[in-house]
Amino acid sequence: MRPNLRRSAESRPDQGQALVEFTLVLPFLLVLLLTVADFGRVFAAAITIESAAGAASETAATAYLDEVVAAGPNPVPVDGYARVHQAAWQSVCDEASALPNANPGVGGAECTGLPTVVCVHDGHDPSCSDVYNASGGIPAGCPNLQPGARPSNGQTGGTEASRYIEVRVCYRFSTLLAVSIPSVGGTLATLGGDFFLERTRAFTVADY
Repeated sequence: MRPNLRRSAESRPDQGQALVEFTLVLPFLLVLLLTVADFGRVFAAAITIESAAGAASETAATAYLDEVVAAGPNPVPVDGYARVHQAAWQSVCDEASALPNANPGVGGAECTGLPTVVCVHDGHDPSCSDVYNASGGIPAGCPNLQPGARPSNGQTGGTEASRYIEVRVCYRFSTLLAVSIPSVGGTLATLGGDFFLERTRAFTVADY
């Protein structure tokens, strides 16, 4: 039985057309897939950073209360504030140093990639301008951690001023997709790349 040569010849253009169409569509499918993946990753990273800032402020509030009790009628000493600050930045490292672009510290040292500012709002903390977990400096994408924007140790609030701990954390998130595409004006606009997540959390010190 002779093969149907006519049907075979007609199927080749159809196969070639399908291959061309798939080749044209594939890049858009990949962009869509990576974009969806990046949305999931940035959502998870934002939750981690927010949780790290919240847990650090609560941990530091507990440490501050311990220092107040230990000091008795005397003011909290300078090294006591240092211990409170360490409790906060160490908590941030414990919570978030496993994220990409961050690295845990060695031997109890500060981690990297998670710039952190800690401030005890009691009117006396001498270290509210100090930055931790930022060996490479403060990126421009972290405006609330820049020198002129860091908190002071003053107390603000309602009719009764309360002591509270404020923790600010910044994190550089890198997308999976980072390509340059032509914009309407003809220049190249970057799709994806790096951007920063900043979170600030405060915790009131109770029963002091």
